[in-house]
Amino acid sequence: MTSFRVNYTLVSPPSAVMKNMLRLVGSSLDITSAINDFRLSYHQDFANVQSIARRYLNSPSGSANAALLAQALSTALRNWGACRRRSPMLRPVPQIESALKNKRLHERLLRLSQQSLASFSLNLQEHRLLDSDAPLNDVGAFDQEILGILNTLAEVLFINNTSVTYPMKALLLITGLMPALDSQVRAGLTRAGKAGFTGQQLFPMNSQQAAGRRICELPFYLGHCWTLHREVFVKGVLESKHKGLQDTPGRVFDILLFMQNQATRNQILAFKAEREWP
Repeated sequence: MTSFRVNYTLVSPPSAVMKNMLRLVGSSLDITSAINDFRLSYHQDFANVQSIARRYLNSPSGSANAALLAQALSTALRNWGACRRRSPMLRPVPQIESALKNKRLHERLLRLSQQSLASFSLNLQEHRLLDSDAPLNDVGAFDQEILGILNTLAEVLFINNTSVTYPMKALLLITGLMPALDSQVRAGLTRAGKAGFTGQQLFPMNSQQAAGRRICELPFYLGHCWTLHREVFVKGVLESKHKGLQDTPGRVFDILLFMQNQATRNQILAFKAEREWP
C-alpha cells in the first residue's frame, strides 16, 4: 500500500502592520516624575511667555502686548541658551517687538496656536491626516506653513541663524504646538528609536529634504500618540506640580523627550511596529 505524506503550511491571517508608530511605554507615574524633575526655571519661562503670548495672540497685532511678548521671549530664549557660544544671537528687543507687530506674522502665529496637536494623526499606512475642522487641514499647506514660519522666526528674532533649534524654541514658547529639536529632545527621540535626529539640524530648504520631512512629520506622530494614550498622559500631568500643561500637549512631549535622554530614567516613549488584526 502506497502512503502519501502531505505537508501543510500554516498561513497567518492577513494583518495590518503599523510601522514606526510612537507609543507611550511608560506609566502615568513616569510622566509625573519627568514633569516634576524637569528644571523649575524652564517651567517658569514657558509659563511666563505663554501667559503674555495668549494676550498678544488674542489682541490686535499692533497692541502693547507685542512689547511685553518681545521682552519675555527674549529673556526666555536667553535662559534657554541663545546668545551663548555656538548659539545664535538674538536681535534687540525693539526689533523683535516691531516684527511681532506685523499683522501677517501675528495671524500666522495665531493660527498655529489654534492648531491642536490632537488634530494630527496617522492611518494604518502611516499616511498623515489632519482634522477637517483644524485651522490648517491640508497636509501640504501645513508643511509649507510650518517651515515658512520657522524661517520667518529665524530671520526676525535671530542674527545669522542656521539651525532649526532656536526658531523651534520660539514657536514652542509662543504657541505650544510642538517640541523644539534641541540636543536633549533629539537624544530623547533617538532613544525612542527614531533615526535621523543625531547632530545639528540645519535649516531645510523644503519639506522634501530629509530634515524638512522630520520636522513636518513629527506633529503627526505626536498627535497620534497623544490620542491613543490621552487618558494616561492627562493623568500624569494632573498628578504633577504643573497641571496647566494638559492644555499644551506639545510642551508635554518636549519635556518627556528631553527627560528621556537621561539614561537612568525609565523609557517613556518609543517608536514601535505593531500588528493589528482586522
